[in-house]
Amino acid sequence: AGIGRLRQYATHHEKRNTMTNRRVELSAAPNDAYQRLLKSAAATGKVEESSDMARYVVCKARYGLNPVRVRASVLSGPAGESSVIEFSGRGQDVWGVASRKVIDSIVRNL
Repeated sequence: AGIGRLRQYATHHEKRNTMTNRRVELSAAPNDAYQRLLKSAAATGKVEESSDMARYVVCKARYGLNPVRVRASVLSGPAGESSVIEFSGRGQDVWGVASRKVIDSIVRNL
């Protein structure tokens, strides 16, 4: 009689992170837009990282039970006194609703 070997396979649970990207044009100088973005991100969630020189903000917020991390960068716009803010959000829901809603909240507070 043979003795069977018991093999254990580790189950791998992969989180479904979805990316949401958006560009918003703002009629403000890049430095002014960065300051407004910093205040808006702080009102929406917790600012984890920011850089005055590179003009970017990383914000962590929740939408329902879903944690969302948003990185926003301020770029010079096509006109002299305009700016473009590029948002990139990453959430754990499959459809990307959480990251879209957090980005909407940041844009609304600008």
